[in-house]
Amino acid sequence: MLFEASHFVMHHDSPTTPSPASTELDLLMPLYFFLGDGGALDVTLMAGEQIPEPYRTLLVHDTDMTPTLARFHAAEIGLRVLQQVESEDCVMRAVVLDREVGQRAREAVEYGAIGIQLESFAEPVRRRIRSGQRPLGSILEEEGIAHGSHPRGYFQIRIGENLGDLLQAPVGARLFGRCNVLSDAQGIAFADIVEILPSIG
Repeated sequence: MLFEASHFVMHHDSPTTPSPASTELDLLMPLYFFLGDGGALDVTLMAGEQIPEPYRTLLVHDTDMTPTLARFHAAEIGLRVLQQVESEDCVMRAVVLDREVGQRAREAVEYGAIGIQLESFAEPVRRRIRSGQRPLGSILEEEGIAHGSHPRGYFQIRIGENLGDLLQAPVGARLFGRCNVLSDAQGIAFADIVEILPSIG
């Protein structure tokens, strides 16, 4: 099963000090799952204070990205699922969060790669998550599900053609992102997310 190789949220702790390469792989596992193609991504890990504005305001916080992006863009955030892989208790997907910019036009405001464990959710919530109609953050808010957001790292990435097309950026552009974990009210992690913002301004 694909999920056995990246059963994300239960395997963050290591008894030994990880190498930089293994740390990067651990932080970016959802992104590697969809974009790694068996090779390294051109990523530089950074401290939060190194992220320039306005990206720092959008990334360096302990709240969900969906409401953060909605406030920044003064628009409702929609979801477009690019790829989705499921098992009985897990969903992994690559998505674009977007906003309406014209009568029939939408603009990407984030690329996300996410692994979600579903065991703790009631069946109606599981169905909503699997359907891919709404961003996870919106579902959690609408369902009143208490949870915490815990960024684990920040990075700069030099993007290839695939991400360039999705985020309307030229190949080789350097964009910023974060690695985040969502946990339930008991502190048990249920989602690993890698989030990349398009160029702003």
